This record gives sequence, structure tokens and C-alpha cells, in this order.
Amino acid sequence: MTSQIYAALLATIRKLLNSKRPVRDAFHKHGNGSYRGICPSNKGIDGWIPNESGLARDAIRLYNLAPEVMLIIPEPFALDYELDGEAHSYTPDFLLHLRDGRRAVVEIKYQEEADTPENQRRFQVIAPLIESAGGLFAVVTEKTLRNKVIRQNLGLIEGQRHRLIPLTAKTAMLQILREGPASLEALSSAAGDVRLVYAAIGQEWLAVSLYKPLRPSTLIWRI
Repeated sequence: MTSQIYAALLATIRKLLNSKRPVRDAFHKHGNGSYRGICPSNKGIDGWIPNESGLARDAIRLYNLAPEVMLIIPEPFALDYELDGEAHSYTPDFLLHLRDGRRAVVEIKYQEEADTPENQRRFQVIAPLIESAGGLFAVVTEKTLRNKVIRQNLGLIEGQRHRLIPLTAKTAMLQILREGPASLEALSSAAGDVRLVYAAIGQEWLAVSLYKPLRPSTLIWRI
């Protein structure tokens, strides 16, 4: 590949990294004639995000509550690349618009599938292209998405997402957070109910790390 062709390819990828609409419908029909499903999301363009698999749905649930993620685009673009002298096309599962302005291209795979020689060779070509264009590239597997701690935390927070938070409770929590992050215990005491803290996280005006168990000492911050 000549330097001019490579520069043109990177310029194309930079444009793709700003995609805001899916390049194709994720509602592909499967053998039983039914569609996989949709996941409600405030970070989807239309208020919901289609998913092709249960694993992809788990990813959406995680990114819904990840404070660094602002926008989730499913199957955002088709990237043409070359491998062993042959032309190929790659469509990632998700493009994430991050709070700091960066873009993350995410491939969702079961670990066994991600580790196949064919996919490893594909990723070794695709990742450097995306990273050279200023993006991030990650292959996310069930080892993360089906992690016991993450699943427990998602369950706790999602179960309270639609709970009404009284103005007095919200004001009390925000008062504590004026000085910076506060513990789950302190916020629960101020709100009068730990479920109201979980609701605030689910409604995306408070944030917490989902990768560690939620304990009284867990720090929570305002988005």
C-alpha cells in the first residue's frame, strides 16, 4: 500500500469514526424467522438500540451505565481493508462516542470465537488502522460481560432505574457531592434509602464503577 493510499484510508476511517447512524439494520432474521431484540437506551439515537445476540445486549446494558459513554451506535460502518492480498469488509458491533471526544470501536465475541486464528489475523489488521486514525479498538467477550460482579451491579441498578427520587432526597445527595465523590453509605444515609442512590445511577446523574462490588465504602460521583 502506497503512502498516499494509506493516508486516504486513514482519512476515510476518521470520517467513519464520527458515524451517528447504523450502516445496516441489526434486526437480521435468524433461522427461526424471528429477530433478536432491542434494548432501551438513552444513549441510542432513537431511544433504543437493536442487538443481534444476548451478548451484544449485555454490552448495551453495560454501556448504558458507563459514564464515559455518551452515544452508542450499533453496526456503525463498513470498513474495507486488505488481508493477504484480498479485499475484505468489516462492520463492528458498536461505535461508542466517549465523553472525552474519543471514539471506541467495539467487537463483541465469545472468547472461543475471538481466539480463532482467522479472527486474530483480522483484528491484527483492523486494530492498527483504527488506532492510527485516532480511534480505540476493543474486542469484548463474555469474560467481561458475564462477569459475576458486573451482572450483580447491573441487576441492582436496573431494578431501581424507574424509581421516583423525591426532590428532598436528590437535594441531600447533591449537597454531599458538592465536595467531590462520596461513599454509597453516606449517600444512602442522606437519601434515606440505598435504592434511591441506585435509581440516581440508573437515571445517569450519578456514576459508579461497575467492575467492583457495591459496598458501603464504594465511591460515587456526579456526572
